[in-house]
Amino acid sequence: MAGNLITRRSLLAASLFSACARKRAPRYSGWLFVASADERGIAVADLAEFRRVTTIALPYVPRQILRAEEKVFVTCPEGRAIFEIDPMRFAMAGRINVPGRIVSAVVTPDGKTLAVAADEPPALHLFEAASRRPVAKIPLPGVPLALHTTDDIAAVATSENKLERAALKERKLRGATALGLSAGIVRFRPDGKAILIGADDRNQIVTLDAGTGALQARLPIAFAPRRFCFSADNGGQMFVTGSGGDSIVVVSPYQSEVYQTMVGGRNPGSMAVGALQNRDLLFVADAGSADLTIFDIFTKGLASSIQIGGKPGEVLITPGGGYALVLDSVSGDVSVVRTSVALSGEPSHAMGQGAKPLFTVFPTGGGPQDAAIIPRAA
Repeated sequence: MAGNLITRRSLLAASLFSACARKRAPRYSGWLFVASADERGIAVADLAEFRRVTTIALPYVPRQILRAEEKVFVTCPEGRAIFEIDPMRFAMAGRINVPGRIVSAVVTPDGKTLAVAADEPPALHLFEAASRRPVAKIPLPGVPLALHTTDDIAAVATSENKLERAALKERKLRGATALGLSAGIVRFRPDGKAILIGADDRNQIVTLDAGTGALQARLPIAFAPRRFCFSADNGGQMFVTGSGGDSIVVVSPYQSEVYQTMVGGRNPGSMAVGALQNRDLLFVADAGSADLTIFDIFTKGLASSIQIGGKPGEVLITPGGGYALVLDSVSGDVSVVRTSVALSGEPSHAMGQGAKPLFTVFPTGGGPQDAAIIPRAA
């Protein structure tokens, strides 16, 4: 395995060296932060150069990377703590102690509040992002499993197979809905008026009214849903991947119906949306075939497929859509795909003349848990 990895990097390095006389493609002025379990820290890469520059050491294994306007936070469940990271000095800037083991954390869309679901004891904790000051603790009747919020409401799935709704401004529970299933993922529809729950134990998506908690629909699909990804047009389409399936289900979340099913390889997983050349695109990492597949969202047709290798995990798109970054779920290596070249249909397998979609590969940190693109201006 190590020998294959070195050979792959060497070939990519040779390709870049031979192309150095050509005009350099525009890069992105920002950083890639990767939460690394193996290194117990945040690996930082410069996206203007596509190279790793440093590691921000942490006292505990990081889990999530969160952005609240210009602030960056990292959750550490083992330490029951959230650390603020200074993205200019690459150093810890502060700490939030959470009175419980962190299960999940999100930033409200306005960037003002950190909502943290914790157990031991079960509660929803609210912190002011600007000051890191705790502002509320809302006890939960069951162990939280998944969390999502709008600026006004938090939706928390619990071990009692219920969905609890909490009013963030009133700082109290608003009501509960019995789901009849164990929730693995919870997301608000982009308009904030409905809550979408993916079952962890069956092939089903449940839709609730966000205001009342009333059940609106139970939508059967072909596999257990694990990931939701919304189109950019206010979430008019929701793309779903999961375990036990080789397809991508396209759901109309406003009509609560399956619109289409697309073939997505042998094990489609992480997804991201982006736009380039006046095309809205869906990027899908396929762990089974080690490909990055790009679909045209309007036509639902295959736009490109690029062999990445390894075990493709999270996909991130640089602002402007110029590059797709595919994080290997084991090694933490990042494969950089030039989107414009991938869409042009140029051959990508030979290492001969001409630009290649798989532009380069660079290492970050092993055992990646989460990743985020941080603008340099932050």
